[in-house]
Amino acid sequence: MTDTTVSPSSEPAPARGSPGEPYDLRHGLACALAGTLCGLTQGFGLYLVSSNLPGIQGSLGATAAEAGWLTTAYFSTALWSTLLLVKVRLQFGIRLFTSLGLLCFVLVAGLHLTTNTLTSAVVVRAALGIAAAPLSTLAVLYWREALPKKLVVAGLLIGFATLQVGMPLSRVISPHLLEIGQWHGLFLIDVALAVLSFAAIHAVSLVPAPRQKAFSPGDLVSFPLYATGVALLCIVVSQGRIHWWRDAPWLGVCLAAAIGCTGLYVAVELQRKNPLLDLRWLASPYMLRFVIAVLLFRIVLSEQSVGITGLMSVLGQSNEQMQLMFALAGAATFGGFLIAIPIAARGGTYWLGLISLALIAGVAWHDSGATSLTRPVELYVSQALLPLALALFFSGSCLLGFGPVIADGGRRLVSFLAAFSGAQYMGSLLGTAWVSTTVADRQTWHYAALVQHLPGSDPQVAARVAQLGASVGRFVNDPAARANQGLTLLTQQVTRESFVLAYNDVFQYIAALAALTFVWFAVLTWRASRRQRAATTTPS
Repeated sequence: MTDTTVSPSSEPAPARGSPGEPYDLRHGLACALAGTLCGLTQGFGLYLVSSNLPGIQGSLGATAAEAGWLTTAYFSTALWSTLLLVKVRLQFGIRLFTSLGLLCFVLVAGLHLTTNTLTSAVVVRAALGIAAAPLSTLAVLYWREALPKKLVVAGLLIGFATLQVGMPLSRVISPHLLEIGQWHGLFLIDVALAVLSFAAIHAVSLVPAPRQKAFSPGDLVSFPLYATGVALLCIVVSQGRIHWWRDAPWLGVCLAAAIGCTGLYVAVELQRKNPLLDLRWLASPYMLRFVIAVLLFRIVLSEQSVGITGLMSVLGQSNEQMQLMFALAGAATFGGFLIAIPIAARGGTYWLGLISLALIAGVAWHDSGATSLTRPVELYVSQALLPLALALFFSGSCLLGFGPVIADGGRRLVSFLAAFSGAQYMGSLLGTAWVSTTVADRQTWHYAALVQHLPGSDPQVAARVAQLGASVGRFVNDPAARANQGLTLLTQQVTRESFVLAYNDVFQYIAALAALTFVWFAVLTWRASRRQRAATTTPS
């Protein structure tokens, strides 16, 4: 008979994920690859389209206002799908939600590639917004498991880095994709990355998280109100700058409906024993400061994603001319997260926010001196410092936010992740809306001011019109037509200069906002350091 007695030296190995388990290099490398793939899929899915809307709208035969719904559809679903993801992950596991989300996206995208309609493109973007929520979570979870336990903080930050490099890198690769397959090239890479991510999450398994009951019958009432409210608010913020805030009555209807749904949601949630979100905790001073800080930071970071790219577009620069600038920005983003690791390890988490805000204020003030002759090569340094600041602040905010949540046993993890991701998405939308609206308003003011100083009776103005008309003399023989062409060219120059001045104003506003936020952060840091010193010096 075979002896089945287990000797002390043949004890079973610790389960994967337990503190006593040795680090598995092969599994770590697989997790790193899977996490990077999920992060890039999420980042490219968001930014490949938003960075190339003019080219896509031409291919689809859509107006700028119609093409704007591609971005709106993504954010409208991404805002509420994060909350749904966390709930599903706690009760059923993250793989189920991710598989269903990716499968839905791949099927819808496959159908869209057989058509050329704007409606199908909007449906694809909405599906991708749902699939993006689990991808962003998986990127962080895979990288957390990719490194040894003592480097868990580094794994978290690198996971977040893979999510942030999508914006600059999307502008690096998009010119080549558009050359290969026009707008189909952008959607094909979305589908290809989604399929690869689908394969990766089934090939590389994560340590299973403990299951717990996350859903309750009251969610059937609360969740629709929450999802409808945030989706309508997203529509108002993203479409208001396109249709203009006071010129589209339906925007007011959407805003009123968003306020109504949100109010009903709050009224229902405050009466529940097991609410969808812990609203009382989210309304605490610490969390309010945290959410406001994330919102403000995403708004000031819109200088690069909206401000500089808009200025360069006005000056005739496309993504192809800005490729190197955004390649440097992508490298700086990843480098910023690596720099944040040793700073955070030495207890300098609060300093990450101060350093990043100082960088943004300096960069925005520098960029406010742009002229019509400014080109991307002159912005390499400043536009590399901005994503570096993003990485530092993002690292600090994640660590400061996760700290109290983990210390509390993770009871409010759902509420924190919903607030954090919501502040990220809404901050991006608010930043885009604010920059675009301010530029439009300031451009109108500067154009009127410039035109006042260019009367047609001024000899210098007449000479300039004649000079510009002479530049087209080879193609236009009629003197009156040449004069009209000269006047048209002068008007174009005035319009361009007014846009440059408007963007400079916005950069100055961003510098001022970053400086004020820096002062606020400095006060919070000083108060935190005082409390820490008081706690260490209090006798036991």
